[in-house]
Amino acid sequence: MNSPLSFEQLKFDVWLIEQLQAAPYPGVTLAELKRRWASMPGHKSGLSRERLTTHRHNIKSFLGVEIEATDRKHYRIINPHALSLDSLANDLLKSIQNYTFLQEYKELGDLIQPEKIETGSRYLQQIGQALRDKQKMKITYKKFSEEKSYDAVIHPYCLKADKGRWYLLACKEGSVHQESLQCFALDRALQLTLIPETFIPNPEINIATYFHDCFGIWHDYENYPVKDVTISCTEKVANYLRTLPLHHSQKEDAFREGKDGRIIFHYHISPSPDFIAELSKWGDEVLIKD
Repeated sequence: MNSPLSFEQLKFDVWLIEQLQAAPYPGVTLAELKRRWASMPGHKSGLSRERLTTHRHNIKSFLGVEIEATDRKHYRIINPHALSLDSLANDLLKSIQNYTFLQEYKELGDLIQPEKIETGSRYLQQIGQALRDKQKMKITYKKFSEEKSYDAVIHPYCLKADKGRWYLLACKEGSVHQESLQCFALDRALQLTLIPETFIPNPEINIATYFHDCFGIWHDYENYPVKDVTISCTEKVANYLRTLPLHHSQKEDAFREGKDGRIIFHYHISPSPDFIAELSKWGDEVLIKD
């Protein structure tokens, strides 16, 4: 079993990926990487070719990102799609970037206030094991809209974070909808435990595509069928959307609308109420076009 990566290892891995992501073709030479690393504050050791090779292997192992010097001189990421916006590797990289930053500057205390996921975290280890081993779980669950809780045996398929909460997507054993996924918010789980029984996943459930056309956690294609949605917005809102797209399908139109030159964005998405609410928070600075 591989030993856990140290803070210093993670810090260097993140730094290396950041250097190569920002580098134009054909990449960055070892000499240039050495110069940049030496100028970094707080680094504890130099950069050798052997060390670079070790970190390249680490990065490929836990992120699937391949770094090579195909011309034997310039290092670059040869599969940049591995870090696409909706990829797990991109989510992991962002988490590691946040961790290394917070760890390095933890003495600043309240001067740094990251967004937190406060609820449900105590169940993550059990859920991780259940997802890995295809193990059943027993949940005691109470919806906000109901007075009483209920118990159920569930088959866990996916763990997803959204807007500060963890959600578990699972099939509920013995229910009339036991072959379809239900969404359980972990802050509403009164108890969640492993059962020493495994289950056979439904081959018709494809988690890789399940949320492809959703906004956040809301999955209801029957009531909110996937469609093309076009919006126009002010330049101020456009700047927010460019730097943090609402959805992976977001595309900016070259056309500018009206005298004010409003910006046009296109989406291919299930326009669920939370998607509409996200747009509505901007008031008349965002208009949904027919």
